[in-house]
Formats: sequence, C-alpha cells, structure tokens
Amino acid sequence: MQYSVFSNLNADLSGVAYKEHQRKKKLITHLSNKGELAIPELAEMLTISIPKTTELINGLLEEGLVVESGRKTDGVGRKAAVYSLNKESCYFLGVEIKKYKVNLALMGFDKTVIASSVNIPFPFSGTSESVNAIIKDIHEFLNSSRISKDKILGVGLSIAGRINVKTGQILTIYHFADVPINIKTILEEALDLPVYIDNDSRTLAYGEYFFSEESLPKTTLILNIDYGLALGIFIDGKPVYGASGYAGELGHIPIFNNEKICFCGKKGCMETEASGYVLIDYITAKMKEGVSSRLQKTLSKKGYLELEDIVEAVHLGDNLAIEAVSAIAYNLGKGLSVAINLFNPELIVLGGILAGAGTPLLLPVQSSIYQFSLGLVSNDTRVVLSAINEKAGLLGSCLLVRDKVLGLV
Repeated sequence: MQYSVFSNLNADLSGVAYKEHQRKKKLITHLSNKGELAIPELAEMLTISIPKTTELINGLLEEGLVVESGRKTDGVGRKAAVYSLNKESCYFLGVEIKKYKVNLALMGFDKTVIASSVNIPFPFSGTSESVNAIIKDIHEFLNSSRISKDKILGVGLSIAGRINVKTGQILTIYHFADVPINIKTILEEALDLPVYIDNDSRTLAYGEYFFSEESLPKTTLILNIDYGLALGIFIDGKPVYGASGYAGELGHIPIFNNEKICFCGKKGCMETEASGYVLIDYITAKMKEGVSSRLQKTLSKKGYLELEDIVEAVHLGDNLAIEAVSAIAYNLGKGLSVAINLFNPELIVLGGILAGAGTPLLLPVQSSIYQFSLGLVSNDTRVVLSAINEKAGLLGSCLLVRDKVLGLV
C-alpha cells in the first residue's frame, strides 16, 4: 500500500508540490501530537489559510490517513468538525531485542498499539540461530495479529550496541566470519518489509519523549541504564544522531582512572564503573566474600543474575542490592555531570531497567551531579525517573519507524 505523503522522493518534486508535501507532513505531526484538531486550529499551527488547510485535510481524507472524529464541544453556534489520524490506515511493527527476551508490537498510524507480545525468551548472541529466532518470532506475531501485510509499512528493530543507521550494520553483534553482516538486508528479505535499525537507547528515548504524560522540554537527555549505558539526546525537540548514528555513547567517555578494560577495548570508560554489568559483578563479588543477600538464592537457582532480579531485591529492602545500586548511581552522576556541562539540558530522565530501582538510584545521582557539575549549569537541570520506563523502548521502536518512513527524522 502506498500513500503519497510517505514518499521519500522529495528531491524529485517541484517547488509547489514539495511545499504541499511538507505541509501534509506537518499536519500529520500536529494531529499525532495533539490527537484531535479542528481546521482553524491546524491552519493557525501551519500558518496558512483555512481554505488551504481544508484542501490538505480533504486530500488526506481521500487517502484514508485522516478521519473526521467528532465535533468540538466548547463554544457556541455550529460546532466545528475535528480530525484525527486513522489508526487503521496503516501499521508499523516494533521489535525490541533485549538480552534475554524479545518484545513485539504493532502500532496504528495514530500511535495506538493494537497488538503486542512481550518477554518472548530469546537467545541474545551473535549467531545465525539468533537471527533466525528473530525472524521466527516476527512471523508468528504477524500471523497471530491478523493484520494484512500490505498495511504494514515498516519494521523498527531496536537493539543494543553501535548501530550504523545509514548502512544497517550492527557493529557489536552478528559478526559472521569476522565480518559484520547487514542484518537489515537479511530481515528485509525474510520479512518482505522495509526494516529500520536503531540503537536501543535512542528508541527508548524516543518513546520516553513522545509518550510521557507531560510534554518534555526541547533540550532533554534520556539515560538508558541497562547492562550498558547510553544517552538519547533531544535538541530543539529533535533526536540527535551524529554523523553515522553513534551520538550519545556516554558509557564510553573515559572518565575513570582505572585499569578495567571496557567492552569497547579501552580503559577507564564510564561503563567500567557505572553499568548493569558492573552492578552484577559488584553484587556477585560481595556475596562470594560472605555478604548475605536474598540474591544468593536467585543466583544459585538460575546460575546468573538479571538486572530485574536486582531491582526486585531493592524493592524488597535487600541491603546489598541497595548498597550496590547507590554505588553505581554515584558514578552515573559523575558521568552525567559531563553531559550537563556540554548540553545544559532542562531535563534528564533516568530510564532503562535500573531506573526501576527508584529513589535509591535517583538520590545518589542527584548528589553526585551536585558535586561534580558546574552549579550555574546544573541548577537549570531537573533529574527525574522515567514514568513509563518498561514501555518506552517498544513504543519508541514503533513510533520511530513510523516517523522514519514518513520522513520526519
């Protein structure tokens, strides 16, 4: 299914046609952000006339991308029609690859999730079996959704690591014969759908930014505290990618004077003192020294610890889990101080699995930022916990692919 507004051939459009094309995209963006709007409201937002706005709306109505969803309830006299995006016009598939599971969701055009399947067991490894498992899970999910495949316009794959968004290569996993394969090409051939791959921290940030209950400031940093560590950066309300998509690698800023080798091969990276991997190592070492913790039973039963286990232990008042999270949080604040001094953000959101630890994470981060950042800069920055934490990554995967297909990012 092809809609004219999704065409990426803007360079081939004439001046007038290009302007109309861009206006339609802006109109869709406003409806996406506000939900429902009347033509006079849209005309004011687009700074164009009401007749021209009506013409644009009529074009999108004919394509089925927009529907009349009711009448305004306020004011007197004849009530103006209000319009919204048609959630059934087209769909976008989000695929979130985690260390031990896969999460899948189908999102309608209006940002409504119409089907999802989460916590599917998954072998996160750099093997062809792992790639085949992704493909199998997607096929099963799409078959169960009963959505016609020609209505699905794109797939957004979210995964940890360094992602070259231009080439579709994942440079930290899926290296076969020491060569990074183009996972994008493999998935597109297997699914017969366009695939867009992005870093998990950016998709989490995208979900956080556009699905939070309150509008987030234009300059916002969203930290993904997972097994690794990275930032989603929003400047002027737009995600920052950098030249190849590697912007936000906070975890690889070398700010610690230690001899620990990071996964990237360098010494002293922030991830060597402030990450999920370090947290697990800290707790495991302490338990070997004889420190008691309810996590010992979990480790004995499973043979390994997951970050979710530690978050649960924090909520149950486990002293070792709280001590470990606080230690990691202090180091996080030190690294975030660098980001604050660079970007002077209005807001920092702590997201990712470890944000679920709550106050034992937040307070040491705030204290550390106060100690290490420039006061005149950090005084303008609020630091908060994510309100939609576990949902953000999957929502961001769906919405980001929609906006990439639409040409908004």
